[in-house]
Amino acid sequence: MKRLLLLVVFLYGSTSLLAQSKYFNLNVDNDLFFVTDYFYSSGIFLQYGKEIFSETTNDSLRKFKLFELGQEIYTPSNRFSTDPQEYDYPYGGWTYLKFSQQKELSANKQYEVGLQVGVTGDWSIARWMQNTYHTNVLGLPENAWVNQVPEAVHINVFAQYFYQKKWGEYLQYVSQSYSSLGTQRMHLGHRIGLNIGDRNVFGLGANTLYNKGNGDAFYIGLNSSYVFHDYMLSGSLFNDKALFIADNVPFRYEVEVGFALQNNRWKFLFLYKNRSRDNALQSKTSHHLMNITLSRFFD
Repeated sequence: MKRLLLLVVFLYGSTSLLAQSKYFNLNVDNDLFFVTDYFYSSGIFLQYGKEIFSETTNDSLRKFKLFELGQEIYTPSNRFSTDPQEYDYPYGGWTYLKFSQQKELSANKQYEVGLQVGVTGDWSIARWMQNTYHTNVLGLPENAWVNQVPEAVHINVFAQYFYQKKWGEYLQYVSQSYSSLGTQRMHLGHRIGLNIGDRNVFGLGANTLYNKGNGDAFYIGLNSSYVFHDYMLSGSLFNDKALFIADNVPFRYEVEVGFALQNNRWKFLFLYKNRSRDNALQSKTSHHLMNITLSRFFD
């Protein structure tokens, strides 16, 4: 028995990959803060990440594993109407699991690759989530959810590259280049911004854990993308099962302004987003959203 215990201890101690530190994020997008409820109406994302290292190599570059469960909900502005001819956005839900790995290329450069698997239509339970929240919490009637995007299983692969450059003691330039290829979305994008404060607390350098520590900062940035295919607007590339579609606007952008406060255990983030139109039917040229993120760090 003692030999067995010694063997277990030895195997555990010689494991090549060990978790150094971890975090958990609750991340919420919503337009209700601006008393609206349409287009990209809401998103909720639960993310778990950990830093890993290898005892068998002398590689000093940091590595991370990230896991995310997310849901996005899309709604027309005339959300109580049962006549799709009055819609300016298809009803849609997208619920997914995402796994990615991130690694430093140098102290100010990182890359990420990953896989996203999810479902749309009623399989996403977006209709149930939205109407349950509206009726039980807000006391509103149920949304119509007529001719929502079809039920389907989707796979996206994606890659991202991050870069940061200090321009002074309290000023840092940050950028993020990203792309995805899959049945749910195909796009290319680039995000640039300025982090103004005593440390980069926005996580654009890789993830929430990458910039763990005490600090606070303001952020202003621009996120632009070119969308080749968006299932949430135009349905599948391979069939015409979508009952209602809208013409995709390929070039899109978001203006971002926010503030974050962080210590060794917690981070709290407010980020305002002003989005351009996703499709040609939208009755408004811009859309206001607020992102709120609460993060908890663990050793």
